[in-house]
Amino acid sequence: MKEQIIKFNKHIAAMAVVMLFAVALLSSSMAMAAVHSFNFTAKTLPNGQLGYATGGADAEAVIPGPALFVKQGDTIQITLTNNTAVDVGFNVPGLVNSNSAKATPGQTQNYTLHANKTGTYVYHGDNNGKELLGLFGAIIVDKKNGPIDSFVNGDGSIVPVTQADLDKQFVLFMVGSTFWGTEISADGVQKPLWAAPDLGAVENDLVRFHVLAIGPGHTFHLHAHRWLKTDTATVIDTKLLNDGTDTHSFTIKAGSGVGPGDWQFHCHLIAHMEAGMHGSFRVDAVGSGDGASVVGASPYGNILLGARPSEPGVVTLEVSDEPASWFRSPRGDAIVGLPFDIKTKSLEVMYPGSSVNFVMSDTNGVHTISSLLWPSGAHHMPFDQSAAYRGGGIVKLTTPGLYVFTCKVHPYMFGAVIVDDPETPGLDLGNPAMDYKIDLVTGITGLPTSSDLAVRLLRTFFVATSPSNWQDYSTGIWNLKFPTLPVRISGAPFGNIEGGGLALALSALNVIDAPLAVGAAPEKPGVGEVWVNTQFEKTAGKYKPGTTTVVDTTNWTVKRKVALPEINNNNPHNMWTNRDQSVIYQTQWFDTKLSMINRETGALIKNITVGNTPSHVVTLPSNDDLTIAINGENGVAIIPAGTTTVSKMLPTQAHGHTSANPHGHWVSADGTKIVTPNINTNDIGIYGATGGIHARTPTGNNAPGAHPIAIGMMPDSSKIYAANLLHHSLSVVDGASGALLKTINLIADYNPIDGSFADNDGNGAIAVGVLPIQSPVSPDGKAVVIAATGGQIVIVDTKTDKIVKMLPCDPGCHGANFGAKEGGGYYAYVTTKFGNRLTVVDIDPDNNGDISDAHIAGYVSLVDTASTAKDDTVSSLPGFGGQGVLAVPNVYNGWVQNLPDVWKNGLTAAQRNPIGH
Repeated sequence: MKEQIIKFNKHIAAMAVVMLFAVALLSSSMAMAAVHSFNFTAKTLPNGQLGYATGGADAEAVIPGPALFVKQGDTIQITLTNNTAVDVGFNVPGLVNSNSAKATPGQTQNYTLHANKTGTYVYHGDNNGKELLGLFGAIIVDKKNGPIDSFVNGDGSIVPVTQADLDKQFVLFMVGSTFWGTEISADGVQKPLWAAPDLGAVENDLVRFHVLAIGPGHTFHLHAHRWLKTDTATVIDTKLLNDGTDTHSFTIKAGSGVGPGDWQFHCHLIAHMEAGMHGSFRVDAVGSGDGASVVGASPYGNILLGARPSEPGVVTLEVSDEPASWFRSPRGDAIVGLPFDIKTKSLEVMYPGSSVNFVMSDTNGVHTISSLLWPSGAHHMPFDQSAAYRGGGIVKLTTPGLYVFTCKVHPYMFGAVIVDDPETPGLDLGNPAMDYKIDLVTGITGLPTSSDLAVRLLRTFFVATSPSNWQDYSTGIWNLKFPTLPVRISGAPFGNIEGGGLALALSALNVIDAPLAVGAAPEKPGVGEVWVNTQFEKTAGKYKPGTTTVVDTTNWTVKRKVALPEINNNNPHNMWTNRDQSVIYQTQWFDTKLSMINRETGALIKNITVGNTPSHVVTLPSNDDLTIAINGENGVAIIPAGTTTVSKMLPTQAHGHTSANPHGHWVSADGTKIVTPNINTNDIGIYGATGGIHARTPTGNNAPGAHPIAIGMMPDSSKIYAANLLHHSLSVVDGASGALLKTINLIADYNPIDGSFADNDGNGAIAVGVLPIQSPVSPDGKAVVIAATGGQIVIVDTKTDKIVKMLPCDPGCHGANFGAKEGGGYYAYVTTKFGNRLTVVDIDPDNNGDISDAHIAGYVSLVDTASTAKDDTVSSLPGFGGQGVLAVPNVYNGWVQNLPDVWKNGLTAAQRNPIGH
């Protein structure tokens, strides 16, 4: 018994020793763990971007934010004061945070984080995309003791590295398609390198890189150097960074194995490199250079109202889903507030040598950043991307003049930058060294900025990007106002050239208190309904724009508004219907979705993910399968009838080739062919409905940038018509072979210099179609009706393929489609983006086959009334953004024959069989 007690006591004693050791170890660990307190302030920088500052009230905000270095086990305490106009948080994916709340403007919040594991972490502002404007930085959590990393030596050996061994560190953020950088010296001093810097080191320096991504993912690659994959002995020279937030840290010995030189670093995605996501890592030989980095473009630099004009500056344009503000300056509100009557938030001003940065921070779609026009002789122009994606871009501009950018997928998105020579009076619109002329992406060079075409393009920009300049028929008057700022153009309008140019206030183009009446409705009713995608109309229950407006053609009233707030319906763009006309299929062009809508009630049936930026939808008349043009990608998605998932994607370009990016397609009446206008490859594609490329027909006549955007097709599929947006032309193609038969110049009667009109093509009619978009053929095959953004409706006789009539249209004329007219014949329904009425065209009022007497039968306001059924309350931009338009019942050949009797009974015999009469 005594022995058992002794053994028990020894056991207790041993346990006590272990416990005491554990307590001592824990106490030691706790004693070694540090608490780091940082005071952060979120601020607005001079260019409108946002950034974090540490220190006192006068501390400068930087992008990226200050890098925080701590050890594993440490505690980080953040006090955040928000001096911006938006809510700002402090979110660190991967670390436990005590507080998820955001600081409202003027408020302070406290956050406590525990650095419980090593690694590099992104911290960001957690504010719905605004963090991409600069509210991001790095937290580096290193091991408490010993080496923090290893590098690959020139002989292949792996050498451990301590913090004290490092000569410098770089923090590089990959955001949009721009690198934002910070350099950290051996003694810990941080220096902002800003946007698109070039990095430097001396040969054999030990350099640690912290590469981080926020937003869309990237692939980082550094030439001539290798490093270790994290926590492995695997040697790599490229690292994929995933969407959302992702990081990668590594250490190199500068020039190891290769010596001094300029070594490129970049994103390995081609479109991202094209957009400016690249830089140089210069390694100087020992004794021949100091290894200094070259600071990039600063938000404080040489821009309008910049704080430090001696430094290269950067202005930023956010890519957005917001109507008119598709390219929006983050300081747009401040610019509009200047005393110059500026109505647009899509205009920036800077000085030569500064850069423009684009970031897709507020969009669900994919886009390109593409030059539309630029000063003659400008460097780095045209700027373009070979593929649409979610990202951005950066480009340095050195030549004075006006630069206008667009998205090839959404070609009415405009952003403009004026690079001004401060030595010339007025803001330069063209290159002073070349008589203030500009070049266009279509191949036109040396266009005087005093020309009528240049003035029309300016007018289009200031209308498209300024909702106060849109034609609101509910107000009864129209005011079109331009900035009072003087600009310098080639000479006096229109087309004059004067030495040294001429300073002229744009406000000379103003239209003040012009009467604006909706106009009378058509006297004769239509058949059924007309569905209009009022893509810009905003409603209270969602933050994305867009509704669908349903017009009753029996009395020409708005019977319903379909907003679909439950799915945050985003920019509804085009529609089709199923055979029995019970379901409306609708694309969301700035998103990834196709919506199925109950036609009778307007209720949502299903919201389906189909691909990036779906544009148009058409069913196959042979089996009612859906074909959806995936405008942001390279194909046509197929959804079999009666199902709600994509079964396959038909490629519109061979594998490995540039994406075609199809837009407004059409289908042959027998359902065997799909015809697409391919905006990125400037051709028409004819494809089998089950797959296979039958023909590819270029539409540009060997000139760049035709931008085919919409297809029309004869009811017997014998001819195909394609509208070429930027060439202002209509291509006529053989429906069987795909051979180009004719190109109809829609501006042949227009003199772009002085603006005069004459029958230059000798067809007996003076007609112009500037920037044509939708171009359907009437169900009976008599006419093509073209909606031209420049404000015209052009009628083409399909017998002769000649223009026979031009009718007026509101600014931003866009959509066109045919529906049945009561008693026989057809109405063409035409929509406009920047006016809120529907135009109804009777192409053959006498029904005698002579379409030269086509006329406007009437107009319909698209603004809701007290009797309009709604699923949400219209809050702004009432009835605006008219784009896709669909008449129900569908009376095109191939589809009309499949209508139920309840719909056929309302049609004439000729309408029921349009090519049999």
